[in-house]
Amino acid sequence: MRYVHTAAQAMLALLFTLMVIVGGMQVFNRFLLNSSLSWSEELQKFSFIWLVFFAIPVAYQRGSHLCVDALVERLPLRLRKGLAVAIDALWLALGLAFVLLTCRLMGVARFQQSAGLGISMAWAYSGMLAGGAYLALCAAVKLLSPRPAQERAP
Repeated sequence: MRYVHTAAQAMLALLFTLMVIVGGMQVFNRFLLNSSLSWSEELQKFSFIWLVFFAIPVAYQRGSHLCVDALVERLPLRLRKGLAVAIDALWLALGLAFVLLTCRLMGVARFQQSAGLGISMAWAYSGMLAGGAYLALCAAVKLLSPRPAQERAP
């Protein structure tokens, strides 16, 4: 599982770098060469979809999503553990919902082509599918892993 997390983080870094480079090229071409790149905006948009849907499970894995734990810290240990399991189950459900609903979306989108890149829109949205599957995998692993005795709900 460690290699999957490392690969996802490397992909996030590459996607962000790609977005910065393509954005820089677009600015350079537009303002210095007086010529616009027809494909740059779409590439950045589609890269952003992939970036967001892979960043969600990475942040979940690290415990970096926002939470308000003032109330949770006052709960007895047993309730905190139960709440942590319930929250992880909700993350699993969210990941599975991403997968199922994106499959439906891709079924419709496969007949559409992007204007700038000329690729199937199913490819553009496949980042939602892959990110949802990765989120579901992270949540399932966390649910099945033994929990420390003093675990707090995220």
